[in-house]
Amino acid sequence: MELYKENTNLIEYLKKQLHSGWTEKKYEKDKMIVDEYEKTANFYYIVEGVICVEILNDEKRYISSFIFENDFFGLDSFSTFKQKAHSIRVISDNATIFSLPKETLLDTLNEQPQYYELLLTNFADIFQRHYGYFDFLHLPTTERIKTALSYLSEHIGYLTHDEHFELPSFITQEILSKFCRTSQSRVSVSLSELEKTGWLLKKKVPITIK
Repeated sequence: MELYKENTNLIEYLKKQLHSGWTEKKYEKDKMIVDEYEKTANFYYIVEGVICVEILNDEKRYISSFIFENDFFGLDSFSTFKQKAHSIRVISDNATIFSLPKETLLDTLNEQPQYYELLLTNFADIFQRHYGYFDFLHLPTTERIKTALSYLSEHIGYLTHDEHFELPSFITQEILSKFCRTSQSRVSVSLSELEKTGWLLKKKVPITIK
């Protein structure tokens, strides 16, 4: 989690300034927050949980990026494009999400313009994270999966008492196959290879990195 960003300060400021017009809602796993092709008019912040951006490519649904706790999303609300080609879905057991209309956000921030810099920092980091994702698609499958697991452990991994990184149980072979753009059977083979080398302590859920 990139909690060094003071995003919570912005959310608390918005809540104090606005007595209505915003929501903080809990979503269950697999709940679609934004439908495919639906351009949202809202701006969102993840209080708790993990969600993903899904795209449809060659009739297969892939994960183009993950959105973690303390992240903003809904950047397409600022876009001039009338449509988009992705959906946003909850993959953790549940997620709590704060949202408010884009216009309300901008009107409120006019009184505290320093928060604009914070938003721009978040936008830039989101794009950088997305570009980094495409950098690893050219790798061989096993290296691709290893890179994905390292990336996920950095953001949402839990340090065990034995000082290993354990991923949440919702990071399954299906999720990895969608993110790494390969088959579940190939993910299984790659996880076995990583386990044999000793880099992976346990390939079954919860996946554990040594």
